[in-house]
Amino acid sequence: MKGTFFSKPLEWNIETDKESWTQGESINGVLRLKNHGSESVDITNAGVAIAYADIKKVHARTEGAMKFDGKALFSESELKGQEQKELPFSLTLPANCPVTDKKASYYLAYGKNHGESHLMLKVEPKILFGKVVSLMDTFFRFKLKEYKGTKNGVEYKLIPPTARDMANLDGLNLMFSIQGENLQMDYEFMVRRLDTSGVVNKIEKLSVKIPKTLTPREFSLGKDMINQDVLLKSIEGVISEVKLKSVF
Repeated sequence: MKGTFFSKPLEWNIETDKESWTQGESINGVLRLKNHGSESVDITNAGVAIAYADIKKVHARTEGAMKFDGKALFSESELKGQEQKELPFSLTLPANCPVTDKKASYYLAYGKNHGESHLMLKVEPKILFGKVVSLMDTFFRFKLKEYKGTKNGVEYKLIPPTARDMANLDGLNLMFSIQGENLQMDYEFMVRRLDTSGVVNKIEKLSVKIPKTLTPREFSLGKDMINQDVLLKSIEGVISEVKLKSVF
Protein backbone atom coordinates (compact mmCIF):
# COMPACT_ATOMS: atom_id res chain seq x y z
CA MET A 1 0.00 0.00 0.00
CA LYS A 2 1.36 3.42 -0.97
CA GLY A 3 0.46 7.05 -0.35
CA THR A 4 1.88 10.45 -1.34
CA PHE A 5 1.08 14.05 -0.54
CA PHE A 6 2.79 17.43 -0.83
CA SER A 7 2.90 20.31 1.62
CA LYS A 8 5.36 22.72 0.02
CA PRO A 9 8.26 22.39 0.15
CA LEU A 10 7.88 18.89 1.61
CA GLU A 11 7.03 15.70 -0.25
CA TRP A 12 5.78 12.76 1.84
CA ASN A 13 5.77 9.17 0.58
CA ILE A 14 4.62 6.17 2.61
CA GLU A 15 4.72 2.49 1.72
CA THR A 16 3.66 -0.63 3.64
CA ASP A 17 4.64 -4.25 3.05
CA LYS A 18 1.03 -5.50 2.84
CA GLU A 19 -2.45 -4.47 1.71
CA SER A 20 -4.41 -5.93 4.64
CA TRP A 21 -3.84 -7.11 8.22
CA THR A 22 -5.50 -9.18 10.93
CA GLN A 23 -5.99 -8.19 14.56
CA GLY A 24 -2.76 -8.05 16.54
CA GLU A 25 -0.50 -7.92 13.47
CA SER A 26 2.29 -5.39 12.95
CA ILE A 27 2.07 -2.81 10.17
CA ASN A 28 5.55 -2.53 8.70
CA GLY A 29 6.70 0.07 6.22
CA VAL A 30 8.77 3.15 5.52
CA LEU A 31 7.95 6.87 5.46
CA ARG A 32 10.10 8.98 3.12
CA LEU A 33 10.33 12.75 3.42
CA LYS A 34 12.05 15.11 0.96
CA ASN A 35 12.58 18.87 1.24
CA HIS A 36 12.34 20.36 -2.28
CA GLY A 37 13.17 23.83 -0.97
CA SER A 38 16.52 25.50 -0.32
CA GLU A 39 15.92 26.32 3.35
CA SER A 40 15.63 24.07 6.41
CA VAL A 41 12.13 23.05 7.57
CA ASP A 42 11.02 22.21 11.10
CA ILE A 43 9.90 18.54 11.28
CA THR A 44 9.49 18.25 15.04
CA ASN A 45 6.88 15.59 15.89
CA ALA A 46 6.65 14.52 12.24
CA GLY A 47 6.07 10.87 11.48
CA VAL A 48 3.42 8.15 11.21
CA ALA A 49 0.77 6.74 13.54
CA ILE A 50 -2.08 4.24 13.59
CA ALA A 51 -5.48 5.60 14.58
CA TYR A 52 -9.07 4.37 14.81
CA ALA A 53 -11.88 6.60 13.57
CA ASP A 54 -15.45 6.87 12.35
CA ILE A 55 -15.30 6.85 8.53
CA LYS A 56 -17.90 9.61 8.07
CA LYS A 57 -16.07 11.87 10.52
CA VAL A 58 -12.81 11.34 8.65
CA HIS A 59 -14.47 12.25 5.34
CA ALA A 60 -15.99 15.33 6.98
CA ARG A 61 -12.56 16.26 8.40
CA THR A 62 -14.01 16.41 11.89
CA GLU A 63 -11.40 17.64 14.37
CA GLY A 64 -10.31 14.98 16.85
CA ALA A 65 -11.95 12.14 14.88
CA MET A 66 -8.87 9.93 15.06
CA LYS A 67 -7.98 8.09 18.26
CA PHE A 68 -4.27 7.26 18.13
CA ASP A 69 -2.88 3.91 19.31
CA GLY A 70 0.83 4.13 18.42
CA LYS A 71 3.29 6.27 16.51
CA ALA A 72 6.82 6.48 15.07
CA LEU A 73 8.56 9.86 14.72
CA PHE A 74 11.61 11.20 12.94
CA SER A 75 14.44 11.67 15.42
CA GLU A 76 15.56 14.89 13.70
CA SER A 77 13.95 18.25 14.42
CA GLU A 78 14.68 19.78 11.01
CA LEU A 79 15.19 18.80 7.38
CA LYS A 80 17.75 20.80 5.42
CA GLY A 81 17.17 22.13 1.92
CA GLN A 82 17.17 19.35 -0.74
CA GLU A 83 17.65 16.76 2.03
CA GLN A 84 15.75 13.46 2.18
CA LYS A 85 15.07 11.21 5.20
CA GLU A 86 13.58 7.76 5.66
CA LEU A 87 11.69 6.49 8.69
CA PRO A 88 11.23 2.70 8.84
CA PHE A 89 8.31 1.85 11.15
CA SER A 90 6.59 -1.13 12.74
CA LEU A 91 3.29 -0.36 14.48
CA THR A 92 1.33 -3.17 16.14
CA LEU A 93 -2.46 -3.38 16.15
CA PRO A 94 -4.05 -4.33 19.50
CA ALA A 95 -4.92 -8.03 19.87
CA ASN A 96 -8.66 -7.30 20.13
CA CYS A 97 -8.74 -4.17 17.99
CA PRO A 98 -11.91 -3.34 16.06
CA VAL A 99 -11.93 -4.63 12.49
CA THR A 100 -12.75 -2.54 9.44
CA ASP A 101 -16.47 -2.40 8.75
CA LYS A 102 -18.98 -0.03 7.15
CA LYS A 103 -18.85 2.50 9.99
CA ALA A 104 -15.27 2.68 11.26
CA SER A 105 -11.72 1.66 10.48
CA TYR A 106 -8.09 1.96 11.47
CA TYR A 107 -6.01 4.49 9.55
CA LEU A 108 -2.33 5.10 8.94
CA ALA A 109 -1.88 8.83 9.55
CA TYR A 110 1.32 10.62 8.57
CA GLY A 111 2.89 14.04 8.14
CA LYS A 112 3.61 16.86 10.58
CA ASN A 113 2.16 15.98 13.96
CA HIS A 114 1.56 12.56 12.30
CA GLY A 115 -1.79 13.74 11.00
CA GLU A 116 -1.67 15.73 7.73
CA SER A 117 -2.68 12.82 5.50
CA HIS A 118 -3.90 9.25 5.96
CA LEU A 119 -4.52 5.86 4.40
CA MET A 120 -7.47 3.69 5.35
CA LEU A 121 -6.32 0.27 6.58
CA LYS A 122 -8.12 -3.01 5.92
CA VAL A 123 -8.10 -4.83 9.25
CA GLU A 124 -9.74 -8.26 9.25
CA PRO A 125 -10.68 -10.66 12.08
CA LYS A 126 -8.18 -13.25 13.27
CA ILE A 127 -8.02 -16.31 11.02
CA LEU A 128 -9.08 -18.41 14.04
CA PHE A 129 -12.44 -16.62 14.28
CA GLY A 130 -13.27 -17.25 10.63
CA LYS A 131 -12.45 -20.94 10.97
CA VAL A 132 -14.77 -21.33 13.96
CA VAL A 133 -17.58 -19.56 12.09
CA SER A 134 -16.99 -21.98 9.19
CA LEU A 135 -17.54 -24.87 11.62
CA MET A 136 -20.83 -23.28 12.66
CA ASP A 137 -21.90 -23.29 9.00
CA THR A 138 -20.60 -26.71 7.94
CA PHE A 139 -21.74 -28.75 10.95
CA PHE A 140 -24.65 -26.75 12.42
CA ARG A 141 -25.90 -24.75 9.37
CA PHE A 142 -25.63 -21.33 11.01
CA LYS A 143 -25.12 -18.92 8.08
CA LEU A 144 -22.99 -15.80 8.37
CA LYS A 145 -24.95 -12.60 7.78
CA GLU A 146 -22.26 -10.04 8.63
CA TYR A 147 -19.60 -9.13 11.15
CA LYS A 148 -18.60 -5.86 12.73
CA GLY A 149 -15.92 -4.44 14.97
CA THR A 150 -16.60 -3.68 18.62
CA LYS A 151 -14.51 -2.21 21.44
CA ASN A 152 -13.75 -5.67 22.82
CA GLY A 153 -13.49 -7.90 19.76
CA VAL A 154 -15.50 -8.99 16.70
CA GLU A 155 -19.22 -9.69 16.63
CA TYR A 156 -20.61 -12.12 14.04
CA LYS A 157 -24.32 -12.12 13.21
CA LEU A 158 -25.44 -15.63 12.27
CA ILE A 159 -28.75 -16.87 10.84
CA PRO A 160 -29.98 -20.09 12.52
CA PRO A 161 -30.91 -23.15 10.44
CA THR A 162 -34.54 -23.97 9.62
CA ALA A 163 -34.37 -27.33 11.40
CA ARG A 164 -37.43 -28.13 13.54
CA ASP A 165 -35.42 -28.38 16.75
CA MET A 166 -34.13 -24.83 16.21
CA ALA A 167 -37.36 -23.24 15.05
CA ASN A 168 -37.42 -21.19 18.25
CA LEU A 169 -34.21 -19.33 17.32
CA ASP A 170 -34.43 -15.93 15.61
CA GLY A 171 -30.73 -15.18 15.49
CA LEU A 172 -27.29 -15.51 17.05
CA ASN A 173 -24.74 -12.84 17.85
CA LEU A 174 -21.38 -14.46 18.53
CA MET A 175 -18.63 -12.30 20.03
CA PHE A 176 -14.99 -13.40 19.72
CA SER A 177 -12.04 -12.01 21.66
CA ILE A 178 -8.66 -13.16 22.94
CA GLN A 179 -8.25 -12.86 26.71
CA GLY A 180 -4.61 -13.51 27.57
CA GLU A 181 -4.00 -16.78 25.73
CA ASN A 182 -7.61 -17.95 25.92
CA LEU A 183 -10.34 -17.75 23.30
CA GLN A 184 -13.48 -16.07 24.61
CA MET A 185 -16.73 -16.85 22.78
CA ASP A 186 -19.81 -15.01 24.03
CA TYR A 187 -23.03 -16.36 22.51
CA GLU A 188 -26.23 -14.32 22.49
CA PHE A 189 -29.23 -16.20 21.11
CA MET A 190 -32.49 -14.47 20.22
CA VAL A 191 -35.10 -17.01 21.33
CA ARG A 192 -38.90 -17.26 21.03
CA ARG A 193 -40.65 -18.92 23.96
CA LEU A 194 -44.28 -19.68 24.79
CA ASP A 195 -45.37 -17.79 27.89
CA THR A 196 -48.16 -19.68 29.67
CA SER A 197 -48.13 -17.66 32.87
CA GLY A 198 -51.06 -15.42 31.92
CA VAL A 199 -54.69 -15.98 31.05
CA VAL A 200 -53.81 -16.04 27.37
CA ASN A 201 -50.75 -17.86 26.08
CA LYS A 202 -48.37 -15.66 24.09
CA ILE A 203 -44.99 -15.80 22.40
CA GLU A 204 -42.26 -13.81 24.10
CA LYS A 205 -38.82 -13.00 22.76
CA LEU A 206 -35.78 -13.04 24.97
CA SER A 207 -32.01 -12.95 24.81
CA VAL A 208 -30.07 -15.95 26.11
CA LYS A 209 -26.40 -15.26 26.78
CA ILE A 210 -23.90 -18.09 27.16
CA PRO A 211 -20.19 -17.31 27.67
CA LYS A 212 -17.51 -19.88 26.85
CA THR A 213 -13.77 -19.73 27.51
CA LEU A 214 -11.39 -22.12 25.73
CA THR A 215 -7.71 -22.61 26.53
CA PRO A 216 -5.08 -22.83 23.74
CA ARG A 217 -5.05 -26.63 24.00
CA GLU A 218 -8.81 -26.70 23.54
CA PHE A 219 -9.03 -24.50 20.44
CA SER A 220 -5.64 -24.93 18.73
CA LEU A 221 -3.37 -27.67 17.43
CA GLY A 222 -0.67 -25.23 16.32
CA LYS A 223 -0.25 -22.14 14.16
CA ASP A 224 -3.49 -21.51 12.23
CA MET A 225 -4.65 -25.10 13.04
CA ILE A 226 -7.86 -25.43 15.03
CA ASN A 227 -8.74 -28.27 17.41
CA GLN A 228 -11.87 -29.16 15.48
CA ASP A 229 -13.10 -31.99 17.70
CA VAL A 230 -13.02 -29.97 20.91
CA LEU A 231 -14.50 -26.89 19.25
CA LEU A 232 -17.38 -28.89 17.78
CA LYS A 233 -18.12 -30.47 21.16
CA SER A 234 -18.13 -27.04 22.81
CA ILE A 235 -20.41 -25.49 20.17
CA GLU A 236 -22.79 -28.46 20.28
CA GLY A 237 -23.02 -28.17 24.06
CA VAL A 238 -23.98 -24.51 23.82
CA ILE A 239 -26.59 -25.04 21.11
CA SER A 240 -28.16 -27.89 23.08
CA GLU A 241 -28.98 -25.38 25.83
CA VAL A 242 -31.29 -23.32 23.59
CA LYS A 243 -32.73 -25.65 20.95
CA LEU A 244 -36.14 -27.25 21.34
CA LYS A 245 -36.23 -30.54 23.26
CA SER A 246 -37.97 -33.58 21.79
CA VAL A 247 -41.15 -34.63 23.62
CA PHE A 248 -40.85 -38.22 22.40
